[in-house]
Amino acid sequence: MTTYYSEELIQSVIEANDIVDLASGYMTLKRVGNSFKGKCPFHNEKTASFTVSREKQLYHCFGCGAGGNAITFIMEMEKLPFIDALKFLAARVNMNLPEKANPEEDHLAYEKKKRLYELHREAANYYYKVLKTNRSAREYLQQRGISQETIREFGLGFASEDWSRITDFLQTKGFSMVEMLDSGLVLASESKRHYDRFRSRVMFPIVNPRGQIVGFGGRLMETEQNGPKYLNSPETPIFSKSYELYNLNHCKNFLEEGQILIVEGYMDVISLFEKGIKNTVAALGTAFTPFHGKILERYANEVVIAFDGDSAGKSATEKAMNILKKTSLNVKILNLPINEDPDSFVQKHGQQGFKEFIAKALTIVEYELELLKRNNDLSQTDGRLRYGNEAIRVLRQLETSVEIDYYSKMVAGDTGINQEVIRREVLRLKTRSDNSSPLVALTRSEVSPQKIPRAYKKAQELAIRYCLKTPVIIDEFPMNHLTDPFYKDLLLTLSEKRKTGTLIEVNQIMSHFEDSEAVKKIVEFMMNEDEVSRSDYQDALEIMNRFYNEAQLDRLSEQIKRESSNGNDDAVARLTNQFIEIKKMMKENGRH
Repeated sequence: MTTYYSEELIQSVIEANDIVDLASGYMTLKRVGNSFKGKCPFHNEKTASFTVSREKQLYHCFGCGAGGNAITFIMEMEKLPFIDALKFLAARVNMNLPEKANPEEDHLAYEKKKRLYELHREAANYYYKVLKTNRSAREYLQQRGISQETIREFGLGFASEDWSRITDFLQTKGFSMVEMLDSGLVLASESKRHYDRFRSRVMFPIVNPRGQIVGFGGRLMETEQNGPKYLNSPETPIFSKSYELYNLNHCKNFLEEGQILIVEGYMDVISLFEKGIKNTVAALGTAFTPFHGKILERYANEVVIAFDGDSAGKSATEKAMNILKKTSLNVKILNLPINEDPDSFVQKHGQQGFKEFIAKALTIVEYELELLKRNNDLSQTDGRLRYGNEAIRVLRQLETSVEIDYYSKMVAGDTGINQEVIRREVLRLKTRSDNSSPLVALTRSEVSPQKIPRAYKKAQELAIRYCLKTPVIIDEFPMNHLTDPFYKDLLLTLSEKRKTGTLIEVNQIMSHFEDSEAVKKIVEFMMNEDEVSRSDYQDALEIMNRFYNEAQLDRLSEQIKRESSNGNDDAVARLTNQFIEIKKMMKENGRH
């Protein structure tokens, strides 16, 4: 792990990247005592068990066991090898790492991304400055109710109608034509002439949760202008519509209630933000994906789908709803009127009116029942019966009897069918569905009986934790009492570090262990908030000593039996003396 860079350099990169700030770029963290907590980004959970310590510069999930430092976090989140994660963190804090030859490692992709981030930042600054000088664009945003403060907050800009303004500007900043084409901001015609993708559009920088500009959205100001109303950056090495959510970089800081609103457009987000509703993201068009669902799980407990009220918005709502059903999120749907979108609605009704409307958002089942009502004439008997049968199939997805009772009563009220009949049919179909589904047998691998008593394991863990806190005692530690080779390696590493006279840093120790499970265990020890006193340590040593001696007695007993059956009297006598000495020592220790 330290083939290319020294421990000191690795440590300096870790120290320069605060783990709380780093993790906050990917998830919502709340201070709890001396630590920060959030929902684990590495597994689905409803109760936050992911803990980040600023003091120790470590993270640990008490649910799935994930843990480590800034480097392991980036390795997991960005799916990067160690060296590239180190470079990622160094670039994040503007540190220069010395380049070292490595024939097996190709860093071109990393460097390419770095240049694209720089290019997009320069482009955003340029568009922002152009907006300041373009009267019609400023008046357009003013008419839409967007203040100068919000323009600055979102970095809004303007692309002029000229064909090569951004191309010419980026060239003056030293970017090559290849880099400009890779960014998607510049296009090439069949005759190899280069021109700007975005022209005569209000520009919306798309910023990832780490604050890096990865793309742009451009909006026409007039309906009679040629081209689509909205135009997004294409897929690039740093941008994918399937992964990015517009405004997540701001939204993650306004999630006190654990709720996120999902809207369709940039202007919806900005208008709501202007009105003080800041927990909003947009799915860059209506292309909501399973990846978006996974991202939202990191930050929120509940999402409200607030797509446009037109037919396209309704269709997109159903698609997003079906994706979000498969997450751990509580999902609700805002059923906007047919000619409304969040932008127009909040302009008419203000912050309070919009919040009151959010409070009336429908659950998934309520929304699905509403869709069924639209397709069935409840004023007619056959319409009510058809709706009742279709509704029963919807209610079959419910898990608890409380939910089944609640919605059965709702359907009964709409159809006149007896509530108990509906409930019974739901349960009958549910049972049939469960019985007809292929059963998945969860088998346990054959596990040999655990020979190490739990108390012995706990005592070893407690003793190791005290050693991590007080390395000076390691030299006198009874290494032969440890049953796990990892514990021995850990203490020997600590001992070697101590002999060099250098300050022992847990992050440096972690770099000695390639095994991710070993790293997790070290983090688990370090993140344990329970205090271990000298007295606790002494008690742990006594427990370890007792179990160790008992194990020795068991071993000697087996050897005595074996040698006795072989008729080896000398060996029996020698082993018996050892057995007696250990028993005598244990008895004497027991008196103390």
